[in-house]
Amino acid sequence: HGSTLFMTLLAGWSILLARLSGQSDIVIGTPVANRQRSEIEALIGFFVNTLALRVQLADDPSVAALLAQVKDSTLGAYAHQDVPFEQVVEALQPPRSMSHSPLFQVM
Repeated sequence: HGSTLFMTLLAGWSILLARLSGQSDIVIGTPVANRQRSEIEALIGFFVNTLALRVQLADDPSVAALLAQVKDSTLGAYAHQDVPFEQVVEALQPPRSMSHSPLFQVM
């Protein structure tokens, strides 16, 4: 299916979370190194960004369909990893609470 170990584990984790929570729309946060540009590869510093990866299980997808969805979602998120998480939150304007992260509760 062309998916990585990370993508396969993300799919499995999403299924487990969906079953435990009773939700079919799962969003999981993941950190990325955010060092895609060659000019910052050698710099010392904390360049980590957080990505929100969405997995939708509403139609009870097959394993192949789920892996394809997770692969597309993950690669799409990686392609835009330069966008700061705070900017994504500002654009979406989700309800805010000090008790949890605005886009996901699992990382």
